[in-house]
Amino acid sequence: MRTTLRDALSKILLPGLLTVGIFTFFYLGGDAYQTFGLAAVDNTRRILKYVLGVAAFLSLAVLAQRIIRYVIFDGIVASATGAPVPKLLSQISGLLIYMVALSACAGIVFDQDLTVLWAASGVAGLVLGMALRELLQDVFAGIALNIDRAVRIGEYIQLHKAGETAINGQLLEISWRTTRIKDFSGDVVIIPNSKFSAITITNFSQPEATSYRSAIVTLDARVPPARAIRILQAAALEALTGLIGDQGAPPQPWVEVKSIKPEGAEYAIYFKAEWRFLASARPLILQAALTHLAQAGLEPAVPRQNTDTEMGLQVPGKERLAQLIGDAPLWRGLSRRDLDLLGEGARLTVEQPGRVVAQAGEAGTVLYLVLEGLLSTEASRRNGVRNSLPSMLRPGDLFDPAVVLLGEAHACTVRARTPALLCELDYDLVNRLFRSSPEAFDTVGRNLAALVPAKATSLGREEMGETGDWAEEIQRQMRHLFPGLALPVRRDDAPVSLAARKLT
Repeated sequence: MRTTLRDALSKILLPGLLTVGIFTFFYLGGDAYQTFGLAAVDNTRRILKYVLGVAAFLSLAVLAQRIIRYVIFDGIVASATGAPVPKLLSQISGLLIYMVALSACAGIVFDQDLTVLWAASGVAGLVLGMALRELLQDVFAGIALNIDRAVRIGEYIQLHKAGETAINGQLLEISWRTTRIKDFSGDVVIIPNSKFSAITITNFSQPEATSYRSAIVTLDARVPPARAIRILQAAALEALTGLIGDQGAPPQPWVEVKSIKPEGAEYAIYFKAEWRFLASARPLILQAALTHLAQAGLEPAVPRQNTDTEMGLQVPGKERLAQLIGDAPLWRGLSRRDLDLLGEGARLTVEQPGRVVAQAGEAGTVLYLVLEGLLSTEASRRNGVRNSLPSMLRPGDLFDPAVVLLGEAHACTVRARTPALLCELDYDLVNRLFRSSPEAFDTVGRNLAALVPAKATSLGREEMGETGDWAEEIQRQMRHLFPGLALPVRRDDAPVSLAARKLT
């Protein structure tokens, strides 16, 4: 605002000072002429009168035009309407001001009869109007568009007419003859004002800047609707959040069953976004839907759908669940037998949007693996020790291993953003895994050391002892929570850590 005011003052200052100086010279009258030694020269006084008179009216016209443009239009009107004033209005106002100034010069300075002047200009205007009919149509159409303000500069619009290709883009300018629109390919489309005013216009920026759209995904009819809606809603929300970025949280999308066809059930994903994002939103949502469906072991329906009943259409089967658990970084490297043990003992739960799954500052005995849906995290202001969780948890994310394996408190509050399917691995199940497989304890400890840096836990490097091995310090802390475990069998040539020697 300060910059705009400073620019307006700089534009007004010079013509204002010039106008004041000329009128001051007029006010002094003969004294000023005597000063310059011009009192005895009548012709010179007459010429000086004409020059000063014309200069006075022109400087006054420049001052008035700049006040109207920079103070009234760019300042008051633009602030009140929230949109820039079209250049055409500024140009028309300037033209009228200069016409009045020239008429004043002819009538006052040169003592001419304005009636004859206006009559002559009327005849000339009639001739020019006949010759420039199409040009004048564009001009007056532009004036009507600016007065009506059905569309404003910067708004997103669509032009469509029967039998012609629709034009979508952002309105850049309405000038004397043409209207300029920048389409989504980056090209500028120039349309005569007369044709622009006669075409059907859809304004996507009014009355709101956001519009609704939908994307269609067809799934096997045997997939429960609740599960399909959960997966697709999470995919749409993730895609919109990534698209909009730091420009605010997107409105919550929703999913409905649109129709049932021989190949499966059609689901419509409805989403709302600004028009500038809509062109990219649908392909991103469909791409995210494919990713989430693949993570859940599903795929879009095809005319010949697999009739195998062990596809995990209701929930992931035991074999699929063991595979998903093994994909988590914490469990990588475990044997197939260990993963089957976790898959058999895991428990599946569905959390509704808004439900708190984990509370910051509280202890926990359950590891959660996100199978379907989205969850958000919020770091505790009181707990500044660690914040190892991302702002959004997606399918395949595991939280919070340090809580169960190291005895830490939850560093973040985890809340469901959409309906979410979670796989719960409790302390007893993990303890049973470690007792049945000492190698699993060693593998999980080293994976945890790679996932949780020392500065992100309450242990800290200063408690690592003499070994300097963070993985061994993690395993030592884990043995406090899982006592009585057998040590993994090592090869003779493998180095034995100091912590292992102390335990033996």
